[in-house]
Amino acid sequence: MTTTWILAADGNQARLLKGVNFLKDGHQSLEQEIFQLDTKRAQDIMADKPGRSHSSVGHGRSAMEYSSDPVREEQLRFTSEVASKLHGYAQEGAFDHLVVCAAPQTLGDLRAMLSTITRAKTTMEISKDYSNLPTDKLISSVRSAMST
Repeated sequence: MTTTWILAADGNQARLLKGVNFLKDGHQSLEQEIFQLDTKRAQDIMADKPGRSHSSVGHGRSAMEYSSDPVREEQLRFTSEVASKLHGYAQEGAFDHLVVCAAPQTLGDLRAMLSTITRAKTTMEISKDYSNLPTDKLISSVRSAMST
């Protein structure tokens, strides 16, 4: 019997359902693993002012700007951690098939970060944020997407 896992993720949280049985009358004995990013607002991350720089000509000073979006950087770091965890499981042979359900931006990030072995085991990608769905609704949504 093959082992199917479902990953439901957005940029701040992910839920991994292990051992999903897609048989209509099959008994589910699921294990669930939750990944959570300690969400911070942009104003909290950027609490310190970026500083000021001296003008190369004259006596003027001007405010510097942030070089990147710190909230997005946190989300990318989180997605990378989830991808790394999945890679470890794939190397162990913990699952045969992976269904990835993620918010569109997170799905794009995951595509770039998943290892070759994990991508090979990914049987379906769903570009929707199912991360907050109850477990039974998540499984039925994936089941209906697989039948179309």
